[in-house]
Amino acid sequence: MKRRDVENKINRIYRIMSKLMKGAKVHTRQLAEELNVTLRTVERYIEEMKMAGIPVVNRRGVVELQKDFVVDHDYTLSLTARQKKILLLIVELAKKYFGTLYFDDLKEIELKIRDSLQLDSFFWKYATRVDYYYLLNPKSEFIDRNTVEALEEAMERRYVVSFNYRHPILGWRNYTVEPYRFVFTDEHWYLFCREVSRNFELLLRVSRIHPPVQATGKTFSMPTTHEIESKLSKVWGTHFSNNSYQIEVWFSKKVANKVRETIRHQTQRIRELGDGSLIYSVNICGYREFISWVLSWGAEAKLLSPEWMRKKVIDEINRMRAIYAQDDRH
Repeated sequence: MKRRDVENKINRIYRIMSKLMKGAKVHTRQLAEELNVTLRTVERYIEEMKMAGIPVVNRRGVVELQKDFVVDHDYTLSLTARQKKILLLIVELAKKYFGTLYFDDLKEIELKIRDSLQLDSFFWKYATRVDYYYLLNPKSEFIDRNTVEALEEAMERRYVVSFNYRHPILGWRNYTVEPYRFVFTDEHWYLFCREVSRNFELLLRVSRIHPPVQATGKTFSMPTTHEIESKLSKVWGTHFSNNSYQIEVWFSKKVANKVRETIRHQTQRIRELGDGSLIYSVNICGYREFISWVLSWGAEAKLLSPEWMRKKVIDEINRMRAIYAQDDRH
């Protein structure tokens, strides 16, 4: 079959599908006239559609799709099979990132995409290829959907809100905040906001917010997207501060390749040294989590500057040494 003939055939079948997907009943003779083909050609197209897995019903020359197919399924989603596979992978990631939040909705989306792929006898394999990806030991947490939606509305309407928050050290306390953004970092969801009483911006873990989230009757002016992104771009981990620090760390030759192969922060810079080691520099706000990261490399890393932070690392190492020196094994 010539290419032009193939294109004409595909175009005709697409026109038939467009009518059927709208829930219409069409007569084969009418289709033949509209498409300028014979009645036998239309009937052959319908048979080929059936063979492809499309639930076409032809009763005495009246063609329609099964009712449940028209209502519940979109045959194409206007996406290629490869794009649907990517969507399935995104759903898997979303189930990890959102935890219990939207879990039922994500499962329904997943089933609909899989059904859409499996209706086609050729492209069904793309649904099974997603099974070759595995998320190892994903963290999960309970996030209350009502809390999230109340915060979404507060962001949209610029409402100042208050809620009770279970602080891991201070225990329960009340916060009155201007909510700016949801932020995913360190495998958890956080609320980036400004605490009104202290005029202090911070990240609060969403799973620790106890409903209800209540509007205070006051409104606020939302910072611009650029302003918010500029502030968040300095975050390392989960601690936000208006102060930022230029930090330098030495890494040994042994771990240099591991450091090079991953971009951990958008401000990071690497300076190669002649012996194969390197100097890693970054400009971030907050430092506690960064110190923990440096210590996780053991003797293969050494914080060089700033000096006050270097002293904190040394103090932490001394505290660790003192703990291990205690003979408290029983």
